[in-house]
Amino acid sequence: MKPKKKREPAKNPDRNDKRVHVALPIRITYWDEDNKPGLEMACTYDISASGARISKLSAINKEGEIVAVERGRNKAYCRVVWVGDEKSKLHGQIGLQCVEPDRNIWEQELRDMDEVYDKVDAKTLPVKSYVPGNRRRGERVEVEGKAEIVKSDSIAFNNVQHAELRDLSEIGCLVKTKEVLLPGTDIKLILKVANYDLALKGKVKHSALDVGVGIEFAQVRKSDRQTLKFLLEKLKEQNLEDILEVEI
Repeated sequence: MKPKKKREPAKNPDRNDKRVHVALPIRITYWDEDNKPGLEMACTYDISASGARISKLSAINKEGEIVAVERGRNKAYCRVVWVGDEKSKLHGQIGLQCVEPDRNIWEQELRDMDEVYDKVDAKTLPVKSYVPGNRRRGERVEVEGKAEIVKSDSIAFNNVQHAELRDLSEIGCLVKTKEVLLPGTDIKLILKVANYDLALKGKVKHSALDVGVGIEFAQVRKSDRQTLKFLLEKLKEQNLEDILEVEI
């Protein structure tokens, strides 16, 4: 049975809610103007504990609608909080926010993906030659963001070092720190770009206070591999609107 709609306007969800860029098949139940149910198969574009961005869905075309989202045996009612404009790159996508505060339909998926890391293999990337003799793999792009760094052999919370993220690629990054990290140091880091948090493990390759700390990635959290590629694509276009304007 379709739940009653609330009359107050939908509130924007928490922008700090972590989003994971992942495609998951789902079932969407919607109701027409005569309150008759319909079923459509769709796919997530990204997910968070409070909602999702959905693609390949044609039955929904206005905000405020209530739909039922099913993933396996999990089911939750969600409100449509935005619909991609047909003239924009978001055409065909909708943003959903769960109207059941205590229900997280993606709990298992988010937990599983948080605990698994994939190896970063630079050899799979093409060589990018910028100047003679430079055969660096992975194109670096400038980015504004934050980084939290902790040495892999340290478990103390007060050993977390906060830094400014300067540039980023699929296999490494440059950060500006207040303290020098010695080359060869194994580290864990969280990169914060837009409202995405990316978890990686790596090694310090070079370090200087006036230049920054160069980090080579060794592993990336499985749930963040596709998100990293997505962010790099948008950064190369110098167009972060597609990242920042979508609130789910």
